[in-house]
This record gives sequence, C-alpha cells and structure tokens, in this order.
Amino acid sequence: MQLQQLQVQDFRNYPTKTWNFTAHQVVFCGANGQGKTNVLEAISVLSVGKSWREQNASDLIYQEAAADSFSAHIKGKTSKSDWLEVYIEPRKRQFIRNEKPTTRNRFFGQLPTLLFCPEFIYLFSGPKANRTQFFDRFLIQVSPSYRENLLKATKAHKHKTRILRQSELFGTQTADQLKPWNEILCQTMPALHAEKLKLIESLKESLQQELNEISQKQEPVNLGIMQAVKVEYTYDSLKQWLEVNQNREIAAQKNFIAPGRDDWTFNLRERPINATASRGEERSVLLALLAAQKKLLKEITNTAPILLLDDVFSELDDTRQRHLEHLCAGSQVFFSTTHKEHFHGFSGKIQVFEL
Repeated sequence: MQLQQLQVQDFRNYPTKTWNFTAHQVVFCGANGQGKTNVLEAISVLSVGKSWREQNASDLIYQEAAADSFSAHIKGKTSKSDWLEVYIEPRKRQFIRNEKPTTRNRFFGQLPTLLFCPEFIYLFSGPKANRTQFFDRFLIQVSPSYRENLLKATKAHKHKTRILRQSELFGTQTADQLKPWNEILCQTMPALHAEKLKLIESLKESLQQELNEISQKQEPVNLGIMQAVKVEYTYDSLKQWLEVNQNREIAAQKNFIAPGRDDWTFNLRERPINATASRGEERSVLLALLAAQKKLLKEITNTAPILLLDDVFSELDDTRQRHLEHLCAGSQVFFSTTHKEHFHGFSGKIQVFEL
C-alpha cells in the first residue's frame, strides 16, 4: 500500500497544502514547531480516523479557520486509486471513500498504518492508556468486529459513567438507568477480550523471533493481559458480577468493567519488563513488537502497511537504527526529523520535504 497524494485544509498549522509522494521513503525535515508531525497525524486520521496526539477534535482544526465553517479536511489518494477523505468538526467526523459517504467502521482498514512515536518509547513504563491506544490502534485496522464492539462498549461506558456520577439525582431509579448499558457491556466485553487473546497468540512467535534477531540473544519475551477485575469474560459471569457489585460501583461512581480497564503486560526473562529491562532492552522489545505487528498486518490485509515514524532517531542508538531500516523494508515510510543526516546510510530513493 502506498499513499500517492495528501491534501489538507485548515488542519493544525496548515490553511491549505498538497503533497505528492513518489518514493517509498518520505522525509519531513525541519525545526521543531514547523508542522512535521502534523503531516503524519493527517495520514493517521486517514488510516484510523484520529490522531494519537489529539485530546479533542478542535485540536486538529486550524485556529484561524472561518468561524462559520470551523472544520478541517484531509484527503488522500492511495496506490489502489482510492480517494479517502475525512471532514473533522468539533463534535463529529464525516468519512468519505471515492466521493461516497461511508461509516467509520467501513472506512477503517482502507489505509493500514503502523505508528512509532516518542510517546511509545515509554510504552512499558508509562500510563496504561498508552498501551491501550497502541493495541487498539492495531486491532481496529484488522478486525471489523473489534471496531464495532469497541464503539458500542465505549458509548455504553460513557453513558454509564454519567449515570453513576449523577446517582444522587437518579436516586432509586439508578439501577434501572444502568441496566441497558450493563447489557451492552455484557455483550461486547467478552468479544473484545477474546480478540485481545487472539492477538497475543498471533504475535507470540514472531515477537520472539524478532527480538532474538535484534538482541542476538535467546531471551523469552511474553505478552499478556492483566484484568482489572477477576471475573470470567462471559455474558453470564459479567452480568452476575455487575449485579453483585452494583452498589459498590454507585458508591465509587465508577464503572469497573469497561474498555481500557484491563492492562497489557510484558515480561522479559520471565519478569515484568519495566522492572528488569534496561532502556535499550525496552527499545529492542518495542522494535520487535512493531516488526511482529507489521508481519501480522500484512498477512491479514495482504498488503504491506505504511509506517509513520515520528522523530524516532532521537530515541534509538546506531544498532537499533539499523534494525529500524530492516523494519522499513517493503513498506512506504513517512519520517519526521530535525536532521536529514540520519538518512545518509539508507538505501533506495528518499523524497525530502523541508518545512
């Protein structure tokens, strides 16, 4: 898969801009604050509907955009001659494929991408939300059912949380107000959990092989799930747990079973990676994980994903930079960097945009 053209209008710091891409390796080079990462964000929006950096939709809209049409527009042409478009407004997004409106669920997966950004350097030791975002970003590209169930569960979680926080207002009616949202969570959470376990099994062998290649050692690495609540992920078990713990949730004003509550775990040498691994070893595992994801994504979609590499050279030593070049093989890659000297050792045509 390749992106041949990217157009943005009123997106981040760009009133309007068009880029045409003619190489497999595309570099956006410039000083900090010039909009390098913003270009990669636009490609991410075309791929998975959002940027990894946005807190809300208004963050993505050019602040001097016309007040009566405060929105951003991103459009891209793929090597399959598909035109993908996203219109971003503060409260909604519109997805278009080949000039025809489509649903978010059908739009995702048309432009498969993998992301490596500075925030992911702390994937293992940072907040749980980073790990949730990292794996959700992958799963929504390969599984329509995961996308659909995640959307339903997230909506139910938001509504349920609002009710729990207003339980004093609802009084004795709180339980009845919670029922429909608990029902949706009981239906969707088992499917989401099963998809995560399936992904772990699918990545296991490749993750180990890639790490062995990078580290030149035979050190066992394992990926797993740590549940926030000890309960079997079946409809009946979740329903029973929610009924038994309803007063506890109301008292805490918190929904204990929801997307993002469980955490992804990583063990290296049979111990938690953030407790025993060096920073270099953490980066090796991250590169191995990305390589394993790339292999699996290609198997599922039958196309090599586009790689979005945001300022990665500042976080990798020379040895791991060489493995990064191996990761890039066979894919179109978009880099953002402050120094184009990083690419002197790269083979193949490189297209550079100076910002």
